[in-house]
Amino acid sequence: MIDHLHYESKNPVVIVTGASSGLGLAFARLLDETLPEEISFWLIARNEEKLRRLADGMQRGTRCFALDLTKNDFLVVIEDALRSDGATVQLLVNNAGEGIPGPFDEQSVACHRSLCDLNVRAQVSLTSIALPYMEEGSAIVFTSSVAAFLPQPGFATYAASKAFVLSFGRALAEELRPRRIGVTVTCPNPMLTEFFTSEEKEKLLTSYKRFSIEDPALVAKKTIAAVRKRKVVVVTSRLGRLVRLLSKIVPQRWIIRFVAKAANEKP
Repeated sequence: MIDHLHYESKNPVVIVTGASSGLGLAFARLLDETLPEEISFWLIARNEEKLRRLADGMQRGTRCFALDLTKNDFLVVIEDALRSDGATVQLLVNNAGEGIPGPFDEQSVACHRSLCDLNVRAQVSLTSIALPYMEEGSAIVFTSSVAAFLPQPGFATYAASKAFVLSFGRALAEELRPRRIGVTVTCPNPMLTEFFTSEEKEKLLTSYKRFSIEDPALVAKKTIAAVRKRKVVVVTSRLGRLVRLLSKIVPQRWIIRFVAKAANEKP
């Protein structure tokens, strides 16, 4: 149980984005196993079939929203549901995200726009509409990344978007502290999920990043433990904590050049 959440609220809900696979799926399953029966789940992802399959296997009441968070109309759907249901958002897990590896100038404007819409705009917007339905003891989780700690050539837009999430989450945590609404930003290393295509997974497994791969279930467990302890930032691996430390003590231009060189090396 997440000890400081208030379950006596009317129609308490947990909202998880990107819930159909990967870390979002791990969050949903973990929370389903640990939260009280009166909590219901709102699961958000693009793939309705996968959402239904997840919902069918859950113990708690669930509501599936097959929505594309890069489209503006998702806000209307969720806000109308919150208002009509009289819901109290006990936990908002802003997890949906995407990444586009490769040189910036080899990617289309549409790809960059989609990434920024999902990784940045959707998280800010969903948080904005959920906050009026949150109360003392509620909590927000943002999924950032170890990539947030320094610029990353070959993954420039993604790393920048995750740096935004980290900065936004830390600032929001301080703003909401007087209201006793918790904010936790989780910063995992890469995970072998549907975030990556098959080709990207092969490249990941032959690059230096293969040593940093994490298990989504373990990342979810460590993140929820951090929410329980009211930690603002959690880095879920030792290697990630080392990267965070190095980003503070080693000149970033050296690290950036190392990353750029490693990204250009052929396996």
